[in-house]
Amino acid sequence: MGGLCGGIRGAGSGAGEAGMNGSALGPLPGGHPSECVPSDPVQFVLVPAVYCLVLCVGLPGNLVALLVFLQSGKVRKAIRIYLINLTLADILFNLTLPLWIPYYLAGGDWLLSEAACRLAGAAYYLATYSAVTFMALISFNRYCVVRAARRELPLTGRRGAALACALAWLLGLGCAVPTLAARQTFPARAGATACFEQHGRQRGYAYAMVGFFAAAFLVVLGTYASIARALSVPAAASPGSHRQQARAMVLGMLLVFVVCVAPYHLTLAPWVGSQPPVPLCGPPAALDVLHALSVALLSLNSCLDPLVYCFSIRRFRHDLGRTLRKMGRCLPLSPPAPAGPVPSARASSFASS
Repeated sequence: MGGLCGGIRGAGSGAGEAGMNGSALGPLPGGHPSECVPSDPVQFVLVPAVYCLVLCVGLPGNLVALLVFLQSGKVRKAIRIYLINLTLADILFNLTLPLWIPYYLAGGDWLLSEAACRLAGAAYYLATYSAVTFMALISFNRYCVVRAARRELPLTGRRGAALACALAWLLGLGCAVPTLAARQTFPARAGATACFEQHGRQRGYAYAMVGFFAAAFLVVLGTYASIARALSVPAAASPGSHRQQARAMVLGMLLVFVVCVAPYHLTLAPWVGSQPPVPLCGPPAALDVLHALSVALLSLNSCLDPLVYCFSIRRFRHDLGRTLRKMGRCLPLSPPAPAGPVPSARASSFASS
């Protein structure tokens, strides 16, 4: 996930982005910026529509996933600590969307306070880059299960995982600090207020985000390649083994990176470099449109993570069914759910995931 903004030319183009690239993000259609009227359907129709979908699907999905991870009581396994924190980052991301959806639907007019603008952008950055870090940590943890199962490494223990997650949140907070340190709302046109759009350009910050994504992506790609190589040995690739589940999870993380996170960061550097020092009025350029589409893809990350859990963690599927049955019994007039078999102590552990 990587910086909110849609950052295409026009009012509201960079909800959250200008806090990173720091410029007036682009032209408002018309002559003088104050007279421009936004009319870009990609940014003001498609992006909020995708955000609505992500909010309606991703938030319930991640809340249920959090219940599944927490229902067994005390968290003892490192992998579960990482998964809980990734789920919390996705939930935080989902909770920022009700602030950005009206902004885009209003054509880039921020109707809330300056403080709300700063907090919304900071929360978006915090959730985005914390989630990227957690996906890299999860992939490395699964690599350790396959390639270093007999060695005790700092990140595979409970304390090491807790410390790594705390550092990941601090890193995400560091990405969010610039949005809190300076004013983020500015007049965009007659009667409208832009959020994260008119600032002195900060290209170095944007390039640092691209570099951070590249490092995390290489970790995920490298761990998957190593796991796949280890499992290419017939004796090691027994169906249903913990190693196969580890490979499935890392593959899921890799696909999320490729589909959701990579397009945004691949367009970010050239898009930032193409922005004029002052707002221009005119239709969005092709790079602006591609960047806006990549922002929509970026938001899908929080929807796909629960699907990765379902397809890669056998124990998660079992606990999900049990959680849904418990929730069903809490609903009025719901028929009693049949009692399922009691899982063994081994199956109850996420060590196998």
